[in-house]
Amino acid sequence: MATLIKDKARADADRILDEFWSPSLFPVDPAQIALKMGLRVYQADLDPGTSGMILKLAGEPAEIYFASGESAQRQNFTCAHELGHFVERQYRERPDDEFEFVDRRNGAVNAHEFYANEFAGNLLMPADDMRSEVWFGASDADLARRYGVSQHAVRVRRMKLGIGS
Repeated sequence: MATLIKDKARADADRILDEFWSPSLFPVDPAQIALKMGLRVYQADLDPGTSGMILKLAGEPAEIYFASGESAQRQNFTCAHELGHFVERQYRERPDDEFEFVDRRNGAVNAHEFYANEFAGNLLMPADDMRSEVWFGASDADLARRYGVSQHAVRVRRMKLGIGS
């Protein structure tokens, strides 16, 4: 099951990049992509321990919120993660009219959270580009700057892709 979710998240992220972003432009700006897709994006004071959330009400555009007190790199990943929830729920045969996800640090991981994390990793750090950058000698710090994410996110992505450090 995890393999199918992982593959779907990658395919969806690739499609969103092709449709709403220039594939060679880094770092990817998930907030700009969300705006191009018709979502509303807000930086907000969220409850302690909450990184972000997405809310979709029937007949209204989806709204992404990410915590104002977190680093720009964390906000970038959180926004991409929330966008993943939107894509998972809306880009299918029968889209959901309403949904809500609240993402807390150290929260439970279910299939929806797994998809959103995989989507965010693929959107911000596309596999082929990362493999190429590593082949040309990019360090974790170089990759973090290129992709607008933390070095921790780079290490997790490298591990998932099986790219040695």
